[in-house]
Formats: sequence, C-alpha cells, structure tokens
Amino acid sequence: MFRIEGAGHTDRQNRLLAGYLATVGGYVNSAGFILVGSFTSHVTGNVGRFANDVASRQWGAAAAAAVMITAFFVGSFVASMMVESRVFRRLGYAYAVALLAQASLLMAFTAISNLAETEHPRLKDMESLLLCAGMGMQNSLVTRLSGAVVRTTHLTGVVTDIGIEMARWFRWWRGNLSSALHLRLALGANPPAKPVVAKMALLVSIAGGFSIGAVLGATGSAWFPKISMVPPCAAVVVAGLYAFASGRASDRDEPPGSETDIHS
Repeated sequence: MFRIEGAGHTDRQNRLLAGYLATVGGYVNSAGFILVGSFTSHVTGNVGRFANDVASRQWGAAAAAAVMITAFFVGSFVASMMVESRVFRRLGYAYAVALLAQASLLMAFTAISNLAETEHPRLKDMESLLLCAGMGMQNSLVTRLSGAVVRTTHLTGVVTDIGIEMARWFRWWRGNLSSALHLRLALGANPPAKPVVAKMALLVSIAGGFSIGAVLGATGSAWFPKISMVPPCAAVVVAGLYAFASGRASDRDEPPGSETDIHS
C-alpha cells in the first residue's frame, strides 16, 4: 500500500487506508475538542474562531487561532517534503518516517498535557498546536498516497460526495423502475448511468471510520484523559511500521545493481 501513490492502488486498498486513518482522524478531533477545547483535524473551525476573535478584538485568542492554522499547514508541508525527499531512498521508508513523526507529535501532546499544572486557555492552545500539526501531516500523507482520492481528517467533502452519489443511485433506481413499469417517472431523455459501487463504499468507509473514531475519542478522553491519545498514537505507529516493511519489500524486489528512486 505504501510502495506506490495514486492510481496504482486498488479500491480495496483505498478503503482500508481510508477506514483506518479516518478512525484516527475522528478520534484525535473528538478527543482534542474535549481535552483542549478545539477541533484540530481541520482548518475550517479555526478560521471561524480567528474571525470571531478579531471581530471581538481578542487579539491573543486570534493569534492562537492563526498559529493553529499555521501549524496544520506546517504539518502538511513537512510531511510532503519528507515524501518528496530522496533522503529516504524508498517511498515506503519516507511514509514510515512521516507517520512516526506524526505519532511523536501525539505522544508529545500526551507528555505535555500530563506535565502541565495549569489550565490556562493559551496553554491549551499551545497543546492543540501539536494535534493540528499531526493532523496536517496525516491529511497530506493520505492525500498524496491516494492521489487525492481519500481525505481522512474531515467529513464536509465526504458527506457532500455521499449526497451526490445517493442522487445518482436514486436516478438509476428510478430509471429501472420506470422501465419495469413502462412509465415515464422523470423528465429528460438521457437514461441514468449505473453508479460506481466502489466509490460509495470508499465514502462510507471514510464517514464510518471517522464517526467511530469520534465516539472512541470522546469516550477515551472522558474515561482516561491522561492517556487518551495513546490509542491513536499506537495506530499510527503500526501504520508506520507497515510502511517501513513495504520499503524493505521494495529493496528485496529490486534487481541487483539497479538504481533506487523514491518516485519510481
């Protein structure tokens, strides 16, 4: 799964990737909201918060929101630079290092939140930077890996796409019913094409994984707030180790004397 990018993946691989990491994204977003009072897996809410704080002339809070947006961007930038770099020689190795870097941010959040002795809102904002950067890294990695087919840290576009696909399914079902009954049930002469089952399955995997992760994150942060980020951290580590194994498999499969290229 981590040896190639884009169209080389099968529908099943995209579903596995989407469901697995969307669960991580939902968990971190939900747990982060309970622990630090901010949604950290997407930028939209923080842009709204920034605008509200500027309008209210709460400059400190506005600056914190701007820094959180920047942290998400920096995480995305750094992750993409890791994958673009030839330092790691193999695509699997590059993804492994980037995923382990994301896991280290989640663990750093856990360590800092346990050591902090104050509940000051600005400190919470600083803690949330780690989660924003980690989610920016994940969104960048999954977007690159899937060829912009999979996004795992937010659901706005996913729910929109599900609505579009449901409309296509409805038109297809209505067309079949019209043919069976020999009745014209809708205007328009063009018969609807059969929707792609794999696309709907992918979207449902993302939405389902994110929702399950959100429930788990809210439950974990309520019951075990001190260690609630350990499960998503462990999940990302497992993904990183799998990516590393993919890189080793690439080394074994390469003929002796051939050149290695991270984008080969």
